[in-house]
Amino acid sequence: MTIINGTKGNNGRAARRNKTTNLEQKLLLTFACCAIFLLFRYVGRSEDLHTGMGRKAMMRLGELREAAAHQINNKKRNRGGGSGGRILPIRQAMTDPNFDTYAKFQAQQILSAQANLIDISIHSERMLEDDDYNGVTGKFCPLNFKVQKDNPPDSPMFRDVVSKSDGCDGGNVITVDLKEAVTLAREFDAFAKENEFDATNYNVPKQLQLKGVVFHESRVGSTLAANTMMAMNPLKHRVYSESSPPIAAMKACGELYDECSVEASANLLRDVIYMMGRTSDPNEENLFFKFQSITTRNMDSFRKAFPETPWIYLYREPVEVMMSQLDVPQMRMANCVRSHSTSDMVTRFVARSGYQAPDLDDEEWCAIHLATLCESAIKNLNDADGLGMAVKYHKDLVKDFLDKVFPKHFNVPLDQEAIDRVIKVSSTYSKNRGKQGDFKSDSEEKEKKASEGIRKASSLFLEPSFNSLQDSRYNIKNR
Repeated sequence: MTIINGTKGNNGRAARRNKTTNLEQKLLLTFACCAIFLLFRYVGRSEDLHTGMGRKAMMRLGELREAAAHQINNKKRNRGGGSGGRILPIRQAMTDPNFDTYAKFQAQQILSAQANLIDISIHSERMLEDDDYNGVTGKFCPLNFKVQKDNPPDSPMFRDVVSKSDGCDGGNVITVDLKEAVTLAREFDAFAKENEFDATNYNVPKQLQLKGVVFHESRVGSTLAANTMMAMNPLKHRVYSESSPPIAAMKACGELYDECSVEASANLLRDVIYMMGRTSDPNEENLFFKFQSITTRNMDSFRKAFPETPWIYLYREPVEVMMSQLDVPQMRMANCVRSHSTSDMVTRFVARSGYQAPDLDDEEWCAIHLATLCESAIKNLNDADGLGMAVKYHKDLVKDFLDKVFPKHFNVPLDQEAIDRVIKVSSTYSKNRGKQGDFKSDSEEKEKKASEGIRKASSLFLEPSFNSLQDSRYNIKNR
């Protein structure tokens, strides 16, 4: 498996076995650090931490070297070993001296941020309150961020990073109770900070600074935004492009928050971002997210969780975005059309429009779907009073990123090398995925080829919110 250095495993089984052995050896010291923390934290020894820490660390390290060597040999005989669908009791694994050694190793991977949160499941028997929750499980595995850092257009989405991470196949995914994992991680991080653990010697994880996020209408240059956020400084930046955990947290209470409160959703989202923002890479500093377009309807949750984090909303000319949305073999299968059967916001929009659902065609459903996103963005732009920024897609969008969004709104300084990297990555189709191809603007072509149905639907349902975005005091052109 390729975990620490993030190098794609393509040199055969022997190379992967060597990398696995090296990884587990490197993680031993971190495991010792975690074990010491939990020993003092929960057993409650009274002796001075700084006096006893070195001696106990060496004793525990010796024990773990022997145990890990045994586990490595077992893994050579039987590949895999993740918890799969079983829930790993992470606290018990770290505190019970008789617990399975490999389970301890898995728990340590999570606490040391060697394993990353890739998904959450909110179960039917769950409780989501303003300051607490249960019934939520998280899935963790070691992500190979290097594939994205080296070439963002080749791995433009979170699912690409997961699929190219050798440690994230089904057999290696670790499932835990999310609340328990977050509680332990926060306690461990606070303990490490309080006792000034040497990050170099103990490989103590750190929390990245959330610098900015991207909401969008879809098909509006959002993947270009994610790629350029990474290209600014691949060494120091981590970018999640449409990852699974945040959308689940934001949608946990429903579009209208009729299943639980905004605060409850925000509380869950805060923990999700906390875990995704922990890193064992000493070079990483800044964290960015590009969320799925549908999360725009639940922007209130994000703003409640992170009231001081700047964000942008990307949108596009109505006809152009509808042409992109409906460019599918069967129009009724387009995402913007199918959503009307499950969206409370779409239902409300139709009710106040004076139209009846049976009278609407596919183009009109698509326009309404997009309008609900834009209307939510407008509301949140006004409520955020400057933390949000509306940015319209155009062929020179990257210039807006370089001139205003990154340096002035996200407060990320750019040197000439960063600018050059951004310009270079923007010249490639954002979802290139290994294919050769330069970016070509298609806005004029979309306008010319639009059907009368698309033009009418966009004019009737989508243009009003588009015009409001254009006129907003929080539009990039007005700031």
